[in-house]
Amino acid sequence: MYKKIAFMTGGGDCAGINSFIAAAVRQGINHYQAEFVGIKKAFEGACSDNIETHLLPLDLETVSSLEIQPSTILESSRFNPFSEENVAKGYPQKLLENLKKIGVDAVLATGGNDTIKSCMGLSKMNFPVIAAPKSIDNDVSGTDTMLGYKTAITFGAKAVRSTAESARTHRRISLVEIMGRDAGWLTLEIGIAAGVDMILIPEKQVSLETLCQRIEALYKKQKYVNIAVAEGFRIKADDPVLLKAKEESPVVKALTEENLGFDAHGNPKLGGIAQILRRIIKIRLGIKKIEDIRATDLGFTLRGLIPEADDVVLGTRFGVNAVNLLFNGVSGKMVGLQGTKIVTVPFEEALVQKPVNWSDEELRSVGVVF
Repeated sequence: MYKKIAFMTGGGDCAGINSFIAAAVRQGINHYQAEFVGIKKAFEGACSDNIETHLLPLDLETVSSLEIQPSTILESSRFNPFSEENVAKGYPQKLLENLKKIGVDAVLATGGNDTIKSCMGLSKMNFPVIAAPKSIDNDVSGTDTMLGYKTAITFGAKAVRSTAESARTHRRISLVEIMGRDAGWLTLEIGIAAGVDMILIPEKQVSLETLCQRIEALYKKQKYVNIAVAEGFRIKADDPVLLKAKEESPVVKALTEENLGFDAHGNPKLGGIAQILRRIIKIRLGIKKIEDIRATDLGFTLRGLIPEADDVVLGTRFGVNAVNLLFNGVSGKMVGLQGTKIVTVPFEEALVQKPVNWSDEELRSVGVVF
């Protein structure tokens, strides 16, 4: 049915992507005699004027032992060919022309919400495409977990345990900032696994007065406090404690009023919540030395990791099933994991944000503050 299939890996890189590529190539060659090519920099490369320079032929030799390699061999990009601006520039049509130019019949992609949205745009142009969910945020619907998530949890828990032990040793307050724009899954599970005292996630708001009171009480009791905070944790602009801190600290004022801009898909850029909270806590608790409150940003340390076994297995299952779906005439779907079964999810359903949905009682019991 298909002779040549292209891979694209968009959005933030993570563990497990190469496992998906390796398994799909083996399945496609051994069972369907298909040809495969990788397009570097995802939709940016696919829409470039010189697409030939972005191509990486993929065969059985190329993917030998690839499943245990970190990140993605195809590089990545957040380029959005279906933004209003890029549609006006004709990028969707250029994308189709380029794919036909290199003889590609179908696309296999890995990505999070933004890449899946671009895949949906390609599918609506009647081009066959299957996607696999990839994100350390674990925020795509229709799947229990995504490529990269388990590896990020494992590494993140070890990293936060290290900072937690250091805080105990030196009797400090420690804040660790963890990725997660609108969904706090990563912060929640890393926080639990690392044994922190408090967890702050985007889904749950808390006044700074309540937060600082709890930190103060715990600090007096045990002489240290460990806090895991998601980068998307929000402070209300009119919070009295914030307003007072902005008056007293030019740094708090600058950080909270800084406009970091937006990415290619219109998402506001984030980062710095731990540094903001660090200074607010110092002011509110009357702590003399800023070094008694430490802030660590795990950031991209959770991305370019050698995949744990869970992500190798998941990537393999996603890859095999994605190829089988294509050759059974399926398109416009995402593969997902529900329980122990691989399922197919329409792109529209996958794009619904998947927030932390544990009960309030359970969240409080594991240290989420709200």
